[in-house]
Order: sequence, then C-alpha cells, then structure tokens
Amino acid sequence: MDAVWAPVAVISGVLVAAGMGRFLWSLRPQADMSGLPPTPLEKLGWVGLGVTIVVGLGLGLLVGLAGADFIDENTTARGIFWLLMLGGTGFWVASWRYLKRRSGATVIDERDRAILARSLSVESIIVLLSLVGWTIVLTEVYSDEGVMPIGFLQLIFWSTFISGAFGRSLGIVMGYRREIPANA
Repeated sequence: MDAVWAPVAVISGVLVAAGMGRFLWSLRPQADMSGLPPTPLEKLGWVGLGVTIVVGLGLGLLVGLAGADFIDENTTARGIFWLLMLGGTGFWVASWRYLKRRSGATVIDERDRAILARSLSVESIIVLLSLVGWTIVLTEVYSDEGVMPIGFLQLIFWSTFISGAFGRSLGIVMGYRREIPANA
C-alpha cells in the first residue's frame, strides 16, 4: 500500500508547491496600485496570513515531534498546543484592535465589502480541502483498526479553524491584489 501512496504524495506535493509558487507570484503588487498605502483591512489580511502560517507550522511541528496522540498523553505538548492556539488568536485580536484604533474606527467602503464577500469563497474552498485531506488520510491510516484515536478530533477542529482563518485572510489579500469586476 505504501508503494502506491508514496508516489502519489510526492507528485501531489510537487503540484501543490508549483501551484503555491504560481499563486504567490500572482499576489505581487499591481503596477497601478503600487503607490497606494494598504487599507486597514488589507493589513489585517496580511497579519492573519502571518499568524495562521506560524500557528499552522507550529502545530505541524508539534504533531511531528510529539506524535498525534500528544493531547491525551503529554501535558507539556498540550500546554504548547494551547499556547499556540490562544496566543495566535490573541495576537490577531490585538493587531485588529491596534489597526482599528490607529486608523480611527476603520471605514469599510463598497470595495471592502465586495472583498470580504468574495473572501468567504476562498475560505470555504480551503476548509473543504482541509476536511477532504483529513478524511482521506485518516481513512487510509486507520482503516484496519476501524476507529481513530480520540486526540485527532481536537486536531481536526483546530486545523479546520486555522485553515478557515487562513482562507479568509488569503481571500482578503487576493481581493486587494487582483481586480474585482464591477458587478461583483
């Protein structure tokens, strides 16, 4: 079975890396927008991207080092896990309050509303891909046992939460980096 999944994983990884590289290249600043300062919502999108990437990588590193069952067995790893989750959320909320205070009660115009509305579709796609990934991996890994360890429920919930926040932030950044049609 590993002989089948190893090439699939490598090919998938290469395709995802190529797609992410192409996508990140498309997020470079537009020539006609290069002189404008970012809006508070765009700044918040960038902060959200940074926070979710750091928390996601930290969670992945924690699971890689402590194992997927760390929530039940390792109190130190559980403390680091909660520190990551609450610290990331706290940092995002603090930056939101800071940006709101600094910009003088952020004004959201029609373009910002359109960007927020379209960012929901990016968030939905990323959350669905996350859940599909969990379903495939857990089905393949635990098909012989018939049941997965209970600690995975926490990981599924929090990874879905992180991927949702990442998707919303990514949708906001994409909205400011790409043109939105007038009928959006």
